[in-house]
Amino acid sequence: MLYFSFTRKQPALAFLFSGLIGALFLIGCAKTDDVETIVPEDPTVGFDFLVPDRAFGEYLVFLGINGVQERTDTLATGAVQVNYYLNPSFVLGVNSLQLSKTSGSVAALEAAGVATASQKIMDLSGVEFFTGLDTLVITSNDLTSLDLSGNPTLLELSMNFCKVEALDLTGCPLLQKLRFRGSSQADALLETIDLSQNTALRHLHLRSHNFTSIDLTNNVQLVEEIDLSSNPGPDGDVNTGDIVIPTSIYENVQGAGGILMGVIPG
Repeated sequence: MLYFSFTRKQPALAFLFSGLIGALFLIGCAKTDDVETIVPEDPTVGFDFLVPDRAFGEYLVFLGINGVQERTDTLATGAVQVNYYLNPSFVLGVNSLQLSKTSGSVAALEAAGVATASQKIMDLSGVEFFTGLDTLVITSNDLTSLDLSGNPTLLELSMNFCKVEALDLTGCPLLQKLRFRGSSQADALLETIDLSQNTALRHLHLRSHNFTSIDLTNNVQLVEEIDLSSNPGPDGDVNTGDIVIPTSIYENVQGAGGILMGVIPG
């Protein structure tokens, strides 16, 4: 043990020495490991695409789609608005979107507190980022055009009672099932469609449109259904099934026990 002694003439030295001992004590008690402060990553990074249709954006949030977030933005006017942002990198693996706005779907959305529950989707911009999508259901919405050229893995499309006047499926070579019954509330019904690239198509339901003819030459896999009923056909009468399709395809469907409506072989 060390002993220190100070005379009455050395008060300053005693004070200095005691301060040194205290400092050494504090240093001994301090942690010597360096601690790096972790700054949380900005949770909005990568969520760069503003979904223009809020009914579409909120539906995606309701479905729990990883890669879509709700944010409250302050507008230039000072007003606040809830918007929906999409991170394209996070939605690549989503394979199914069920976006129906039937009465039953609307009731479920309302029960969940979805603000846009009864609001129809009018713009599906952003769906092109779902490049792994194989099933899309958008029944009973108010879309007037739909381009799915960015969804090459799509297998099934159900869009009954939408108001689409222009439908691009040329970028969907794997499509097997198409169901699109026209809406009586549409401003214009579908008159033409290019199915030449959809060579895997097995099920075709295009009821209640404005078709007078259709080219199914390349759709040799059709076996489950061809329904073109309630289309005017070449005679302009929606009550006659006179839209001509290739005889071989007609016989394929017939032989497989599938549905044939509104068409004749020729």
